Amino acid sequence: MIKRNIEATIEDAINHFPVVLLTGPRQTGKSTLLYNSFLSKGYFYVSLDDPLELVSAISDPITFLKIHQKPLIIDEIQKAPGLFLEIEKIVNESRLKKGNKESNGLYILSGSERKKLLEQSRESLSGRVAILDMNNLSLSEIYNRNNFPFTVDMDTILSRTKNYFIDEKKAFEYIVRGFFPVLYDDIEMKNQLFYSSYLTTYLEKDLRELISINDEVRFINFMKILASNTGEELTYDNYSKQVGVVTNTIKAWISILVKTGIIYLVEPYNEESIVKRVVKRPKMYFFDTGLAAYLCGIDSYETLQKSFLKGRFFETFIFNEIRKSYRNDGLMQQFYYYRDSSQNEVDLILLKDGTLSCIEIKTGQTFNSSYTKSFKKLMNTKYKIGKNAIICTTDKVSVISDGTLILPISSI
Repeated sequence: MIKRNIEATIEDAINHFPVVLLTGPRQTGKSTLLYNSFLSKGYFYVSLDDPLELVSAISDPITFLKIHQKPLIIDEIQKAPGLFLEIEKIVNESRLKKGNKESNGLYILSGSERKKLLEQSRESLSGRVAILDMNNLSLSEIYNRNNFPFTVDMDTILSRTKNYFIDEKKAFEYIVRGFFPVLYDDIEMKNQLFYSSYLTTYLEKDLRELISINDEVRFINFMKILASNTGEELTYDNYSKQVGVVTNTIKAWISILVKTGIIYLVEPYNEESIVKRVVKRPKMYFFDTGLAAYLCGIDSYETLQKSFLKGRFFETFIFNEIRKSYRNDGLMQQFYYYRDSSQNEVDLILLKDGTLSCIEIKTGQTFNSSYTKSFKKLMNTKYKIGKNAIICTTDKVSVISDGTLILPISSI
């Protein structure tokens, strides 16, 4: 089993909070990590996927929590929302009798419906819960190296790029394979079999109560169209026309896909000096490139490399890796993109510690300052201007004439 970088973040969180909530899309390895890594640390485990345990948790949450010893892991807790209020009472009582520090690490909760879990936990456990997002595998986990949130910092980059090199062929193999843990635990498993089963499970378990049965075929068609547009701006009216449903339905479906972790949205960067000319629509990314490739009928890296989707999928891959590097460290870093009415575009804007960096994501190895002309549109920022970069399939770190760094994939 591949060691997950978020394990250390969970360990740190249980030392400072009475409750830790681990969310993330289906099949990212939440249950496997908690069961295999935290039972040895003294935790007991119960899953509400067990029908008998679920009935008990819903019908009598007080007795359920008395029966199961602490410290306790409760998996799929969103199925029994009544537990949150009772856990709050237990935490409050423990803090009164034992003190705050001695009450830390009582519960680890997990589930795949992030928005529902956040709403439930905030209502009852505000100030008592650490909320962590678990992603599918990162390259750092696959190559067994420590996790560091990505920054355009030369010293960190030079240190990290010594560990391994990923050429374009290998990058596209990863993109088509995707990053679900089971695909790396069982290397003989075929992509098509896994993603077909994943999609069926997703429809039956996550969507059955959220969309009409009559809309399932259209919804799948919508997911296919959406997958082919990963990394692109979200234009609801265009999807409405292509799928044949009203715009409000498209908005509702987008909301469902965000809630269940299939996609995420990146907002455009706005600052007073540029707000009038920037595009206001968010960009949409699939959280896993393998699922997007399956939905688009792409079954090999050769097919993707020759497809017009090549650039979109590579951008999604890199964006996802950067996002994972923060989430695995327990950081909810905000990312932005920039595009204006003159079609000047920056793929990723990283604003961290008051410093702004512009990042372009491209396949290829050779670039010049013409690729970074859009960076100048953000020179009047009120923030400190940091190093800018192009992340690509180069084999080493280099610099172009305007000071922009050319970075290999291994820099993330």
